[in-house]
Amino acid sequence: MGVYSDIDVYTRDREAFLGHPYAFRLFSAVVTNLLIFKMNAAYQRYWEAAGAMQSMATKWLDGACMAVTFDAAGDSDNPYLSGSEWQRSSAPDPSSSKGGPDHTEYVGDVLHLCSLLHAVTLLHLRRDSNLDNLVPSKLGPRHTIMPSSPSFWSERSMFSPEHISDLYKIQKIPVLGGLRPEEKAVLLSDGKGQSLPTFARAAMVEGWFMRRLIGRQKFEQGETSKTSPPILSRLYQVISDGTLWSSTAAKSSEIPFPFPYQNFVEVMVWLFTFLAPIVINGIIFEQLLRTVASFTVVLCFHTLKNTSDVMEGGGIELTINDPYLPYDPNDLPLVSWQRSVNARLLSFGQ
Repeated sequence: MGVYSDIDVYTRDREAFLGHPYAFRLFSAVVTNLLIFKMNAAYQRYWEAAGAMQSMATKWLDGACMAVTFDAAGDSDNPYLSGSEWQRSSAPDPSSSKGGPDHTEYVGDVLHLCSLLHAVTLLHLRRDSNLDNLVPSKLGPRHTIMPSSPSFWSERSMFSPEHISDLYKIQKIPVLGGLRPEEKAVLLSDGKGQSLPTFARAAMVEGWFMRRLIGRQKFEQGETSKTSPPILSRLYQVISDGTLWSSTAAKSSEIPFPFPYQNFVEVMVWLFTFLAPIVINGIIFEQLLRTVASFTVVLCFHTLKNTSDVMEGGGIELTINDPYLPYDPNDLPLVSWQRSVNARLLSFGQ
């Protein structure tokens, strides 16, 4: 406005244009409170998603630990029971004639299924239907290096399905024992050849996990069937609790931030963007100072809005309000969490 002298003179005439900025203060207070409420809601969604993820993993890890411990053999000379790597664990159970895999092989099944269940759930949370992104677990860096985002002039947006697919190919999820061919064939499609949705795959792997545990209890050797029923029931309860927490975690990706509120905040912030420089121009007369003031104020409001969008998971195009999608290092580190789960699972058998 400083370039056009007529507009500049008019906006500085307080009798004709701006008698007092009080009315604009009311408007800016409304926009500020809208952003504060949106930021609080964004942080709540983000931390709720993170907390649900941690609780989900902890419950399933508890279940795996119980499954391994309840099946382990021991005696008075070995109060900590036999680890899966001990020679005794690779021999038939001396107190059972049911047959079936030894303790070491059973522990491998439990660790694999628990790791696979967690990994398939992560695929569901980040809306990834490509099972090729499940790879055998191996040692690697804690953090995954993010690829460069498309340039401003690129036809591809950083929120485009193509770019997100490229991110998924880099951020593959490690599974203990990998995804076996027979498992992949069943998870890809149902009996009619139709592709299974990601949430159905997670439910299917949970069913495998439960059936493996109950199969050990009923039909195979081991100490699981000798565990007191009230104590043994906790094994299945904690796995069920983990599934409940997975549903809570999925809530943040499946239920978007209220659409009317999102659009209302967007409109109000852009109105503020156009009105704030006009008001500042009528109050601050020095051209450089008012330019800096206008830029700083508008930048702060847009930063608050965009920060809340990022905490919700982008807020743009097809990926509104999803903290699990890999836009930048600030989003939830799903691959690192999977590596952490795998490391803890491996420690159960020692």
